[in-house]
Amino acid sequence: MRAGRRFGAARKKHSHLARANDMLPSVTTDPEQTAKPRILHVDDDPEVRLLMSGSLQEFGYVVATAGTVAEALQLAKDFKFDLFILDVRLPDGTGIELCQQLRELQPRVPIVYYSAYAEPVEQREALSRCGDAFLSKPSSAAELEQKISELLHRAKEE
Repeated sequence: MRAGRRFGAARKKHSHLARANDMLPSVTTDPEQTAKPRILHVDDDPEVRLLMSGSLQEFGYVVATAGTVAEALQLAKDFKFDLFILDVRLPDGTGIELCQQLRELQPRVPIVYYSAYAEPVEQREALSRCGDAFLSKPSSAAELEQKISELLHRAKEE
């Protein structure tokens, strides 16, 4: 993948879009995958989920996706993750609310907000309430990979 690629900017039409259930087998059954960090990406846009999932897999991560707060909470109850990536605006709640609920379920897992909607003031507010980092859409693949790597490294040290 090119380092200059940006997520959340241009969207392509896809006949098959990744959903949480499509990704679950890789999270749970493949022994080769168990050593790889597991990421849950939550975004209401199926095309963003598909692009992000593919890129995260290229980076070497095992990925599950969800389109709603409810789907994300169910996955977090059923599986252990190493990192969460959350959109701020979701159809059944906010990323901040989801962050707080995920902290109760998996308290030591780093959480990154990834959204096109928040102004710097809103970003600071979100991080003051819950979360570890904020990336604005669109972000480059290099920025995303660097932030994920930093957070996973920091979590390992704790």
